[in-house]
Amino acid sequence: MPTVTRDRYDALVLDLDGTLLDRRGKLSEPTRRAVRRARDAGYLVVIATGRSLSGARAVHQDLGLDTALCAYNGAWIGPAGGGAPWHYAPIPDEVLAHVEGIERRARWRFRHQGDHKYTHRADHPEHRRLATWFHNVVQLDDPSHALPSRDLVRVSVFFDGEAASEEAWRALSDEAREVLHRETFPLAIFPDFEDVGLVLCEVQRRGRGKAEALRWLEEERGVPASRVVAAGDQANDVPMLEKAGLAVAMGNAIPAVRDVADVVIGDHGEEGLSRWLDGELI
Repeated sequence: MPTVTRDRYDALVLDLDGTLLDRRGKLSEPTRRAVRRARDAGYLVVIATGRSLSGARAVHQDLGLDTALCAYNGAWIGPAGGGAPWHYAPIPDEVLAHVEGIERRARWRFRHQGDHKYTHRADHPEHRRLATWFHNVVQLDDPSHALPSRDLVRVSVFFDGEAASEEAWRALSDEAREVLHRETFPLAIFPDFEDVGLVLCEVQRRGRGKAEALRWLEEERGVPASRVVAAGDQANDVPMLEKAGLAVAMGNAIPAVRDVADVVIGDHGEEGLSRWLDGELI
């Protein structure tokens, strides 16, 4: 197993759900201590998540980090408290008409603009749960009132199953698929929705994904990718794992993540990250 020492690596880039957070979606005390210990030992610690800025801010603050927050799968990188981002890659306004084609096939949608998510209010219990689960949600009561139609960093659309999601994506033009990127996964991977059969499809502008966090480290802190340890568990972690000097897959990682990893550690529900960091950092 590769050894993590200060003479080989200078930074840790860590995914949130399924990596830093436990099966309840919480930051455990052992993980909190291990990450703070890494920070105090001189490692730059960066959170790279598919969550929104507001959805990841509390963990960033809890860990006492002074690094930029990489949110929206790398489409937004900047201060955790908000303000001008270092990197921002919204969906091009002219492509939004194509995204509307996907939305029409979905059960419902949330449009992400700035630090808020906009949706039309629905009486369905699952929609109400989602509106509570997301941070900074604005619900419009009148369906005739249009949702924001410019400067969107993401559109989250929910389908009854994988087949419906695939059909909606295939209906896009080739030109639109060249510009857009999607991440699709069962909503049940999140602890709050283990009983829900919906599939979540998150549509954004195509880019470097979470590998943007490595670019921030190199350009802003002088740390090359070869001296970065990255850890994750899902498909959206693959871009940063492929670029990192040491790629770490969680024990709960999907096969695509394990395939690109240099090392596989314990499950996130069994303190896999904290045990590994405590055993390898010094």
